Amino acid sequence: MGFSEWFIGLIFRIVSNNWYSVLVNGQPHGFFKSTIGVKHGDPLSPTLFILAAEAMSRGINVLHHNLYFCGFGMPKWSPKINHLAYADDAIIFSCSDATSLRLIMEVINAYEATSVQLINKAKSVVYVHHSTRDEVVRKIEVITGIQRKDFPLIYLGCPIFYKRRKMEYYEDLISKVLDKLQAWKGKLLSIGGRAVLISSVLQTMTIHLLSAVNPLAYVLNKLHKLFVRFYWSNSIDGRARHWASWDTLCLPKHEGGVGFRPLNDMSNALFCKLWWNFRTKPSLWGSFMSQKYLKKMHATVVPWRGGSHVWRKMLERRDSTEHLIFWKLKMGSSLFWFDNWTCLGSLYFVIPPEFIVDEIIHNVSYVVVEGQWDGHKIREILPGDLAMHTIQAPSMNDELDKPIWCLETRGQFTVKSAWEYLRRRKDPATTHEKIWVKGLPFKISFFMWKLWKGTLPLDDVIRRMRYYMPSKYWWCVMPKEEILSHVFYRSLTALKVWSYFYSHARLSLEGLNLHQAIVKCWTTKVIPRLEPIFQALPNIIVWELWKRRNNNKHDVASRGNPGRSSIDFYLRNEEGDLVYSCGKEIQEVTNTQVETRAILEALKHYLTNEMNNIWVETDSILLKKVITREWKPPWVIEEEVKEIRQMLMLCNGRITHIFREGNKLANHLANYALDQEVIECHSFHQLDTQGRRLVNGDKMQCPFLRVKASRQ
Repeated sequence: MGFSEWFIGLIFRIVSNNWYSVLVNGQPHGFFKSTIGVKHGDPLSPTLFILAAEAMSRGINVLHHNLYFCGFGMPKWSPKINHLAYADDAIIFSCSDATSLRLIMEVINAYEATSVQLINKAKSVVYVHHSTRDEVVRKIEVITGIQRKDFPLIYLGCPIFYKRRKMEYYEDLISKVLDKLQAWKGKLLSIGGRAVLISSVLQTMTIHLLSAVNPLAYVLNKLHKLFVRFYWSNSIDGRARHWASWDTLCLPKHEGGVGFRPLNDMSNALFCKLWWNFRTKPSLWGSFMSQKYLKKMHATVVPWRGGSHVWRKMLERRDSTEHLIFWKLKMGSSLFWFDNWTCLGSLYFVIPPEFIVDEIIHNVSYVVVEGQWDGHKIREILPGDLAMHTIQAPSMNDELDKPIWCLETRGQFTVKSAWEYLRRRKDPATTHEKIWVKGLPFKISFFMWKLWKGTLPLDDVIRRMRYYMPSKYWWCVMPKEEILSHVFYRSLTALKVWSYFYSHARLSLEGLNLHQAIVKCWTTKVIPRLEPIFQALPNIIVWELWKRRNNNKHDVASRGNPGRSSIDFYLRNEEGDLVYSCGKEIQEVTNTQVETRAILEALKHYLTNEMNNIWVETDSILLKKVITREWKPPWVIEEEVKEIRQMLMLCNGRITHIFREGNKLANHLANYALDQEVIECHSFHQLDTQGRRLVNGDKMQCPFLRVKASRQ
């Protein structure tokens, strides 16, 4: 290659002076000399590899000058291509002629002998047409020493085939997405974490594929189903209800979506980029495509006459891309009839049908004389209105005309601008944009998004799914039906919260419903420093009200963890009748401490009244296992647990776990005590309406069902 002796000596010293040490059981042992190769991580390694690969590439290219070499069939006048290479992967194109195959193997053998890099024939494959005769296949395998394999060929992650597209050709991509989802524990990810995983990892895995091939619509739809199932269900096997469709989630945030991008739109945008590169950037691939599909026609007018799926998709995107490419005149190299150099589009499609296209005129420079338009020629070949269209004359320099992408101020093509132009749209709204507060956790903003669309799992929403059940929002002074407006705005607690913050912000709630109250806070004119606070305030209020609702409905009376807390225990005889119940507020502690204090207070009451054979039921599996010595107790309740164990021994008691659905009476009374201070009941009739209903339902052995809406 013409390298100097100094350079050759430098490289030889790097290669020949490598010594290695190995770790055995964590201890380094000895040094041994490397016989071939370079140091691991050496910056010269890629350079040396490129030099070696370049030698093989040139050796294969030289075969074009060998009269005995018959290459792979190519379109007439197209570049002579007999191989493609990327890093250490290479594809060699050849006919089945024995002489040509032997010439290729001679180049490969010479490369192996010179570089001491051996071709792994076990990993190499020969691909031929499915109708190739068996004797031809055997001849190829004998000469090359490489076994045949059927299409598709997977090269750089993309399937290459010549038949109809099939689902199994893209199974590798779907498997990679599934493996990535299986690697993440969905239940350890919040809704925001799953959103980031989908948009930043899963969707980007398909970008390189969509840039080069046109998958079946079924493949993209299957990937969409995997994404949306993982988003709503925490796993790909989940069957949780999808509160919004994938199409809705894929809208931008200011149009009422979450900001995902559908793969269909991304595929269209990437093929717009492919068309841009084909039209504006000279390349080996562009030359091959031009000779194969254009022949003597221009790209803007050539019809579909068969070809690959990629070429067909490129022609589909031609009409939506070509008019956005403006050719800025320099030397007038743009094609007069077919390039958009007038801002009106291609003149071939603009002129009236009665005007005949003069094929003698090729470039714009034909109608320019000494840097000025030749008015006489222009009026001869164009209608009057087009001839009078004022445009800047070419500068008549040595620069080629410059393509400009009209959707970008800098004129450079971007996939983002193409996607924005092609995507499905809905009318934007200020309220949709205000939902997403910068700096606020995604889960809070997403909760406001669900509230705004009315897709929260409240009783009125569940009834719309045809799950009919009695509805009552018990966790307020005046219980009413559990609907969106009552839970978040009309209930006494919610109204107090809204009034407290809005009064300090000098806002009035009079005559407003929930959505109007939220919009009023978002649109109030305040100084710039307070704008983020006013935007985040409604989101935080509804989020905390939702947490309170869930704690009251599904958990013990600890409003926060830690937070305001209360306990309740009740005693029932063997017939299930209520004998005694007591509830009161305690200091702010965690949920586990609340459960511990409740059991401790109950056992003290039983021992004071000299009761024996006590059966304690708790909905805390943690506390049950701690008391029965299956788990070690947390240090914060260690002393209380010791006291509980001693009391259980004194009263011959036992403790078991019960699901929270079976412990609703204790949770209800504890929450009631948190709002009404101390309560004490000595009989069934002293209970409130909800408490009596729960006792009667338990005595009648009515089941408490966990209802989970799922979509098959």
